[in-house]
Amino acid sequence: MFHTTKHRLTACAAAAVLVGTGAAVSGDMTTAPAQAAAKAPVSRAQTVVGPISEPGQVSVAYCPADMRVLNGGYNSITFSESNGGEPYDAVRMDAPTMDGKGWVANLMTGKIQARAVCVPEAEAPRVAVGPTSNDHSDSDAYCPNGTNVIGGGFIAQTWSRNGYGESQDDVTANAPIASGKGWYARQFAAKVQARALCS
Repeated sequence: MFHTTKHRLTACAAAAVLVGTGAAVSGDMTTAPAQAAAKAPVSRAQTVVGPISEPGQVSVAYCPADMRVLNGGYNSITFSESNGGEPYDAVRMDAPTMDGKGWVANLMTGKIQARAVCVPEAEAPRVAVGPTSNDHSDSDAYCPNGTNVIGGGFIAQTWSRNGYGESQDDVTANAPIASGKGWYARQFAAKVQARALCS
């Protein structure tokens, strides 16, 4: 509960700063596009598609040897349903690998395919790994000094199920920390680990 309140307070403070910043920028609109163009993050990018996993197993999309991950995601190939057609599967992993060399994805019972956007190693963000949370608590992955978050994801460390093996859990937070200095994640019932991409 403390972590949730902390993020809400930080979000309010960040919103106040953004309002002030917006007022200052509105007086000199011509400089913003030039500054944005100067900070173009990559010279080239390549999308890599991972293998289709076995049911309930992990898929990893690995970057080429001279590249590292910039972003990623997943495609659910099969998604378990009840006899009534209701979904009872869940995404348990959607995050950069710890070494930054790819993107990992996992479904509780279905088949999944990870996808990674890779960039030259010199231009790639660094991966920051948060601690494993307690049940129903935040995991915060903070970026190193001098860097800011540009993306992130989560890895479920445990997952709550009922006696029939159906999911009784979900990811309720998977987002940048409002200060821009990291990424946080939270599960409804069990334990999670946040991962941040920092640049």
